Amino acid sequence: MKQTGAVLVAAGMSTRMKEFKPMLPFGGSTIALHIISILQKLGISPIVVVTGHRAKELEDHLSHTGVRFLRNERYRETQMFDSVKLGICAIVEECERVMVMPVDAPGIRPETFKQILMIDALMVRTVYQGEPGHPIILRSDIARKLCGYTGERGLRGAMENAGPPIVDMEVEDKGVCWDVDTQEEYEGLLEWSYQLGDGYPIRPLIQVRLKGSEVFFGPGSASLLDYIRQTGSLQEACHQMGLSYSKGSRMIKAIERQLGFSVVERWAGGPGGGGSTLTGDGRRLLEDYQAMVRDVQKSTEQIYGKYFGKGFRSG
Repeated sequence: MKQTGAVLVAAGMSTRMKEFKPMLPFGGSTIALHIISILQKLGISPIVVVTGHRAKELEDHLSHTGVRFLRNERYRETQMFDSVKLGICAIVEECERVMVMPVDAPGIRPETFKQILMIDALMVRTVYQGEPGHPIILRSDIARKLCGYTGERGLRGAMENAGPPIVDMEVEDKGVCWDVDTQEEYEGLLEWSYQLGDGYPIRPLIQVRLKGSEVFFGPGSASLLDYIRQTGSLQEACHQMGLSYSKGSRMIKAIERQLGFSVVERWAGGPGGGGSTLTGDGRRLLEDYQAMVRDVQKSTEQIYGKYFGKGFRSG
């Protein structure tokens, strides 16, 4: 028996977000896993994920879910609708209907998916307060027509060109219009989802500290050195961090006592006034510490994914 399949588009580069959206934390797992879990519980099959940017990384992340993958090798030079067409053509012969949506819309409520699946129409889409949203469901014959569209207006233009009217399903679900295109939108979506009782996304928190006879260097010390490098003044660096000058001076002395060399050079008076700068050893300490923190964070994310990449809940 033919049923509803789904095309999830995850090929784009997320240039405004600056992070890889499909693998950002959401709910008990990640954005991509969250959406796939909902669709699979509703019996949506097959599900094809169209990848492009960081394709192998995402495919490895989702390998245990049983979804199919299709790569848009030309994702840098094509539009989202080109990925949609690739996905539709891959599954349309197996399905009576095809659901289409981007992977960066994890806020859609399960009840909304259930609602739209109950509507018998050639083309149906969600609408929130007059704004068209996700997902869209197409009957297979209409989906085939969309694959032949060559206009410049993307998916919306292809739907309007297909012939039959689009059935709009008005919903009270803000999530249908909430893409994660910027950090602000992502943070807003997390807070909104949390207020609805969905829990807050979990991610590991690691702080790297250096210890000699005692702990002497960590995130605060690195920030102090970085501000000194930027401002050329210990006093101004302390002001930027909300520290007293005496507290900042004690931090610098503690670092130098443990290392046995100077990390800050200070001078007083003169025509241009006093100032501070990092010594060569101080610059190297800061830069190597910052590089080590980045590597530790990257390794920690990989280890976290190994143990919690499928979420916290069983089944």
